[in-house]
Amino acid sequence: MRGSDSAHADRLRVDGVLVQHLRESGLTGLLWDQFHRQLLGRGLTIVTRLVRSGAVFARCGRHGRYLHQQVIPLDEAEELASDAVFEGFVIFCERGLLGKEWSVERGQPLDEYFVNACVLAFPNVYRRWQTRMNSWRDVDLLDSFASLEQVVAEGTPEDAVVEQQAADAAFAALSEDNRRLLLLHDEGYSHAEIAELTRLTPRAVEGRIRRARLIARQHSDEER
Repeated sequence: MRGSDSAHADRLRVDGVLVQHLRESGLTGLLWDQFHRQLLGRGLTIVTRLVRSGAVFARCGRHGRYLHQQVIPLDEAEELASDAVFEGFVIFCERGLLGKEWSVERGQPLDEYFVNACVLAFPNVYRRWQTRMNSWRDVDLLDSFASLEQVVAEGTPEDAVVEQQAADAAFAALSEDNRRLLLLHDEGYSHAEIAELTRLTPRAVEGRIRRARLIARQHSDEER
């Protein structure tokens, strides 16, 4: 136990020196760049695991933020975790570092404080996701995915039919959220505009569209 207590104390001392330097630098410089990249990477790994396992709901409850747990598809879990980490990082910087809420005296290691900030951010991220799921449930989606691969403009009518069937199958294989994102994108909406409509961040929109196109393209190739 003493060894464990000593290691914990050493960890807090190191964190204290680091935080003092980061505050004095105004969260800028090479050390800050290295620190925040590593922190985001570790945080995303941990929070993704919490979301996929459902443990994040219990963690939220311990902070007095009770949520109605809903099954989250695995492909959505990473996006929810990513958004929670992004928003948690803002809380971490504004409250913990610049706001000086974090201190050695409170006895919580810096990375644990960051994960807790992500957990605190999760309820808003999760509620926005639920709102999107509910609001899109009644939306009529197109039955084709002509923008996946341009339908054969030259060749026989049979070629065009085969191409369209492959596109339709690929489109149907996507989740409703991903279909909706692709439709908005193909209708000319920018990532920022889609983010505003769907209550996502532009970065999350860009990532989802890229992954949705990859999934659809792979499925289309398999159908041909």
